[in-house]
Amino acid sequence: MKNPLLTLVILALTAPSARGAEPDREIVKVNGTPIRQSEVLERLWKRYGPATLDEMVDELLLRQAASAQKIKAEPADVDRKYESIKKQFGDPVIFENQLQQAGTSPEKLKLEIADQLALDKLVAGAKKLAVKDEDVKKAFDAHKASLAAPAAVHLKHILVKTETEAKDIIDKVKAGSAFSKLAEERSLAPTGKLKGGDYGFVSRGMLPAEIEDIAFAMKPGEMKTIDSPKGLHILQVVEKREPKPAVFAQVKDDLKDMLLSEKIKAALPAFIQELRQKAEIKPQGEAN
Repeated sequence: MKNPLLTLVILALTAPSARGAEPDREIVKVNGTPIRQSEVLERLWKRYGPATLDEMVDELLLRQAASAQKIKAEPADVDRKYESIKKQFGDPVIFENQLQQAGTSPEKLKLEIADQLALDKLVAGAKKLAVKDEDVKKAFDAHKASLAAPAAVHLKHILVKTETEAKDIIDKVKAGSAFSKLAEERSLAPTGKLKGGDYGFVSRGMLPAEIEDIAFAMKPGEMKTIDSPKGLHILQVVEKREPKPAVFAQVKDDLKDMLLSEKIKAALPAFIQELRQKAEIKPQGEAN
């Protein structure tokens, strides 16, 4: 598994200083005793280095093999996968917020999806992996309940600091003021500024614990305030959506992808070992 924290720390520690090279600079002092760059890097390497390096070698071997065979993901498959991921978040604003928090963008995510699909195609082709239609139908019948669309609420939200602010906003909404306009003007939550506090439809598991149970117990049109360490949450339920049973035609493509991914995951270690046996992998400093 990738360790982005390790990567960031190593980059920070090994980046050249504006004052020139400092081979073993002090990173921090604790009661006058320094912890040096070399100590941190040595600890990181012992703990994460070998596994991280192996992972990077495996990824590079897979990309080299895909490139040699001119294997690329189809744009339509990338778009379909992207839309499938986006759909899981319910509302586009929540999806965009999650991308921002992860330090990525739709364009970068699509590139990552394309890369992964190409590698999947490589392994599936090399190992002759495929999923039959009857296997997809069998999996659908076995997991029909979990594939159903869950109950959801269309929720609006404003976050404020004080009870006085919350009461004032609720009174104004009841008097006819637009919830979205008040959210844009006064909410401390990012969604207030981005989309007038409108979360769209959300299902269980997508909301903070202190909000979820109350939101799902509310009636359409009802407003409530919830106290939390972040402040007071003002909730308004616009409408509620009952669970919908899964329809095979709507989920068969995603289900087929999932079954194929399971086969690829099982076949991947042996395939990587084959690539390693054919590859020339030399540690740095080894003679040619």
